[in-house]
Amino acid sequence: MNLKNPNYIINKKSELPNFIDPFKVESVDGFAMILNLRKLKKVDQFKDNNFFDENIFLYLENDDLCKRIRKYENIFIVPKSKINHLGASGVNKKYSEQIELSRNWHWIWSKFYFNKKHYGFIKAFFECFPSFLSAILKVLFYFLINSKKKGIYLHRVLGFLNALLGKKSYHRPKIDN
Repeated sequence: MNLKNPNYIINKKSELPNFIDPFKVESVDGFAMILNLRKLKKVDQFKDNNFFDENIFLYLENDDLCKRIRKYENIFIVPKSKINHLGASGVNKKYSEQIELSRNWHWIWSKFYFNKKHYGFIKAFFECFPSFLSAILKVLFYFLINSKKKGIYLHRVLGFLNALLGKKSYHRPKIDN
């Protein structure tokens, strides 16, 4: 269990756990999830194995699932469990720039979509607009001095605009097979 970079979110109103016994959390990263499918399939929303929202390609898909599960069940972390997550180790390094562009596009798109889905358009807009504005300024700043960084922040701008316009998550990294 990594306390500096936890794979879960604790409710800020809850008291801190002892990190020895299992404790309740708001959400947990997908790589650390174990689902009780027998129990979840009894809930209408999950009967047809519709666990993850198909509209979300990257980012916040696990938070969305956890938010929906918490309506019916608690979510726990078991501190004594061991998880070895190799984080993006399956991605060839030669695609790192394309992956970074895609990550930035999807990060802002998913953040907007998640907030709009659960809290409404206004919350989504105000939650994401500062990142959008910052990305525009960074695109302008890096326009002449760093084309890679300009591209990263441009993808953030485009992800926000696509989410704002209600477009589906479509951006995929350009990689050859």
